Amino acid sequence: MAETSAGPAYRLLAERLRRQIADGDLPVGSALPSARELIKQYGGSTTVVRDALKILREEGLIYGHPGKAVYVQATPEEAASDRASLEEVAHGLSEVREQLASVGSAATDIAQVKKELSELRRSVAVLQSQLIELYGRVGQPYPHDKAPIKDQAAAPARKRAVGD
Repeated sequence: MAETSAGPAYRLLAERLRRQIADGDLPVGSALPSARELIKQYGGSTTVVRDALKILREEGLIYGHPGKAVYVQATPEEAASDRASLEEVAHGLSEVREQLASVGSAATDIAQVKKELSELRRSVAVLQSQLIELYGRVGQPYPHDKAPIKDQAAAPARKRAVGD
C-alpha cells in the first residue's frame, strides 16, 4: 500500500479500519488482525500499520499495547460522542477555574479592604489622641460632640440609661 493521490498509505489504512469498525465488521471488544495480517491483507509496511493504529488509538477507537493484541474500544460515533463530552467537561472546568479565580480575587480584595480599614481606624485613633492632647495643652475641655465615632454611638445609650 504505497502513498497515493488520496493520501499517505497509513491514513488510507486507518480509514479502512475505521470503516470496518463503523460497519460492525470489527465490533467493539474484538481484536484487530495482527500487524503481519494487516500487512498481508492491505500491503504496506510495519510503519504504515503502526502509524494507522496510532491514528485510531488517538481517536479513541482502539486500545492495546505493543506486542500484544489491539482491541476495538469504540465505534467512531461513540468516540466522537466521548470527545464531545470530554470537550464539554473541559469547557466547564475552564469556567469553574475562571470563577474560582474571580472568587479568589474578590477574597483578596476583601482582605485588602479590611487591612486598609484597620489602618484607617488606627490613624483616626492616633489623630483623636493628639487632638485631645492639644485641647489639654491649651486648657480647653475636649468637646464631647467630637468624641470618637464608637463613643458617639454609645453616648445615646448612656443618656437613656441615666434617664436624660
